Amino acid sequence: MAKKNIYDYDRLYSILRPIVDLYTKASYRAFEIHGIENVPKEGAVIITPNHCNTLMDALVVLATFKDETVFGARADMFNKPAIAKIMFFLRILPMVRQRDGLRNVLKNNETTGIIVNTLKHGVRFCMYAEGRHRPARSIMPLGKGVFRAALSAVDEIGESKNVYIVPAGLEYEDYFRFRSTALLSFGEPINVTEFVRKNPVENEVQLIEPLRKELYSRMSEQITYLPDDENLASSWTLLKMIAARECRCGSLHEKMMRNRTIAQKIADMKAADPEGFKALLEKVSAFDNARRKAGISIFSFGKKHPALSLAGRTAASVALLPWFIFCAVVASPMWLTFNLLKGKIKDKAFRNTAGFGVGLAMSILLYIIYGILSFCLLPWYWAGLLMFAFIPSYYSFHDCLEYYRRTISDFRFIGKKNLKKKFSEIITIVNNIY
Repeated sequence: MAKKNIYDYDRLYSILRPIVDLYTKASYRAFEIHGIENVPKEGAVIITPNHCNTLMDALVVLATFKDETVFGARADMFNKPAIAKIMFFLRILPMVRQRDGLRNVLKNNETTGIIVNTLKHGVRFCMYAEGRHRPARSIMPLGKGVFRAALSAVDEIGESKNVYIVPAGLEYEDYFRFRSTALLSFGEPINVTEFVRKNPVENEVQLIEPLRKELYSRMSEQITYLPDDENLASSWTLLKMIAARECRCGSLHEKMMRNRTIAQKIADMKAADPEGFKALLEKVSAFDNARRKAGISIFSFGKKHPALSLAGRTAASVALLPWFIFCAVVASPMWLTFNLLKGKIKDKAFRNTAGFGVGLAMSILLYIIYGILSFCLLPWYWAGLLMFAFIPSYYSFHDCLEYYRRTISDFRFIGKKNLKKKFSEIITIVNNIY
């Protein structure tokens, strides 16, 4: 029997795939794809998103397309044969990084051959060029692996089809809270075949470096990008403070573009007055620490009429309470399991993955159990209504919880004059500059 290719049809995979895609989208309050027209319909396509939210990054990319996508993941995940078989079933290849040692890096030659064969057969490949995940509004230095794979593809199939690297950006409202928002944006592709033709050089490095620079630039255009320096965290806090006073309407992409405009203002502030910018960020850091200690969301500071907003939120909270209690009860096995797992996860970025996994693994089982019990104990119409209401309960529970969290934040905000003053002082400094 011929060895099975990673992209070959698999009946079980084809059955599970729509279910996984559905639960991926359900894991987000809003799920948006922008620039899909930039992904070539013909040719060999390598997609390169930023890597900021562990397994959810791959699941979001997977849910974007109806046809097949093969992925690359760090090689140490494949150390156990049983796990390696599961990864192969999931269409995931091992990618060895330089930090894994030169001897191990040589194993990438075999993987590169599989990638080229995958592209040759019209299946796209998704690779995280940063090499590891990090929950930050920036991009880490890009490794060489994606470019070596693309150049190998050009050598083997460049005469018959163009090889493209498509820059992509993943933007989440929150990296750590389940049921946040997800935006995947695709930028203008890099035609690697054409680039090689225009730059006939013998040294591979001479091709990789300009490609790396161009890809980094195009990837950074697809997210709210902040320079990767010691001010990254404080700069992001400042951006949120400024954005809190601006319009929150529009699509996720429109919000991201507004954030990019603010990010550029922040970069200009730093360039114009580095010392003044440093002093400003010290104020921002002090404010953020005090805000977190008081348990107040940044969203509470952006409201023009906080008392009126709080009154509306309070009324809505009361109206939501029966639904929240129902969701809390029927979904309790899921959210209790999620909370138990969440407390044991050291890397907070994996929490959303845990939330997704619990919803996927337990909801079908609970639906069957509840269905049997409901139709045995209740009239059919009440049982049917209960089963229909159970479907969104796990996700509605998290949405209600977030709504109550922000409402409580608004209550706390009312009496915090010191924090209001600190916030206003920082915004005034920014407004005086712009």
